[in-house]
Amino acid sequence: MRQGHAVVLGGGFAGLVTAGALTGFYRQVTVIDRDPAPAPDQHRRGTSHGRHAHNLLPGGALAMEEIFPGILRELATDGAVVADVLTGYRFYLAGRELPQVPIGAEAVQAAYPRYEAHLRRRLLGGDGVRLLTDTDIAGLAFDEARVTGVRIVRHEPGGEETLPADLVVDAMGRSGRTPAWLRELGYQQPEEDRVSLDVAYASRMIRLTPEGAERAGRLVGGDINSIPRSMVLLAVEGGRHVLTLTGYGPGNRPPTDERGFADFVATAAPPDLVRSVLAAEPLEAIASYRFPAAVWRRYERLHRFPDGLLVTGDALCSLNPVNGQGMTIAAMEAVALRQCLARGRHDLSRRFFSAAARLVAGPWQLGARRSAPSRTGAARLQAAVLNRVITAATRDDVVGAQFARVMGLLDPPSSLARPRVLWHVLRQGAAAQR
Repeated sequence: MRQGHAVVLGGGFAGLVTAGALTGFYRQVTVIDRDPAPAPDQHRRGTSHGRHAHNLLPGGALAMEEIFPGILRELATDGAVVADVLTGYRFYLAGRELPQVPIGAEAVQAAYPRYEAHLRRRLLGGDGVRLLTDTDIAGLAFDEARVTGVRIVRHEPGGEETLPADLVVDAMGRSGRTPAWLRELGYQQPEEDRVSLDVAYASRMIRLTPEGAERAGRLVGGDINSIPRSMVLLAVEGGRHVLTLTGYGPGNRPPTDERGFADFVATAAPPDLVRSVLAAEPLEAIASYRFPAAVWRRYERLHRFPDGLLVTGDALCSLNPVNGQGMTIAAMEAVALRQCLARGRHDLSRRFFSAAARLVAGPWQLGARRSAPSRTGAARLQAAVLNRVITAATRDDVVGAQFARVMGLLDPPSSLARPRVLWHVLRQGAAAQR
């Protein structure tokens, strides 16, 4: 039975997909966003990351379809590219290309505003959902050990008001304010796991020539030359491609001037595509973005947490964006929340944070191992094994397909240790030594 009022703070992908999960359990769901409502296919003011490549990995596509049945077909009809993760893709690891073998699961590619537009349309087309834009969050309303609502300030007409709520979900991304609110309410703040990345982006929307588009296919990505630089060339709606260049550290930051951008392309793109990319028609100015560190706030470790409050998406864990798993994890967390609510509202925060931690653990471990130096013997051993797997994945169909399923968040990292996969890893290692 639907009853009560749930408020989601943040109108980005995580907030919208979370609101979709809540509609089956709450009579009224309100999404609050500080930005004005964007025009179709326009970026919201607060999405500084939105001009860079975004794709919904297979695990996220399945999760979003579970919450919004039929939405993948709607996205495809609207021009989004839907395809098997490896077939027709060119993806590089350690400077070598993964084999193009089917894995039986599809990813979705679109310009970021298109995802949000479809989610908003589905939400507002349902019963009991409203979107408050141009609205700031002033704080929480609190009664004893429970959050009872949220204090908001609307830009028009202005003035603070309190919006009563049975559940408040912080989906405000990396700027989520729950740790500060916990401190104000006398609760312990969560521990933070942090991996320094210092990764920088430079992106633009382009239109390739017909020959270049055919050569590029649906996606080209990864570390082409096995250096701290990478490129993603992502086919999206309207026959366009999003070109995103990334680099780790001060010496590998992609420039935003035309000459520097072109020079960086030459070091990050496959040689057969460099000319096609440089000959493409620019459709937008070059946009830049910096991402200093991946951060996981360990809410599941807190012994006390106020009732009526949850955290999701990047506000809970912001993963290494180079792996493109943020939207997918947010959608999977929304499914986990729905499963928790199906079992009742008692002890909801503990159960949800535990479920979210299980979802985050795999991609966090893989991202941390690939991005940070190993400090312990066990960590160095795990990193060495992962490097063996990555090398084998570029040479062996079985390992390559399984690695793609792990990176697509269909299977856990432990699946790479299955006997059949390990046998192929060892066989490739032995062949390399001969």
